[in-house]
Amino acid sequence: MSDTTTVGRLRTVLGDVDYPADKGQLVDHASRNNADEDTVHALHAIPERHYESFDEVLDAVAVDQGREA
Repeated sequence: MSDTTTVGRLRTVLGDVDYPADKGQLVDHASRNNADEDTVHALHAIPERHYESFDEVLDAVAVDQGREA
């Protein structure tokens, strides 16, 4: 288990989020969309604030560039 995820995994579980969204909403949404454990942990590790877009989430979350989708 790690606190990193991939862009593809995030896009899959957060693709239909209504922004702005706070950290708790993002974690809940990902969990409801059957996110893997690493992705949920990565979202738990982001700062507590409102995110205006997927790109803002992507800037805050730890993405593992070495992992495939």
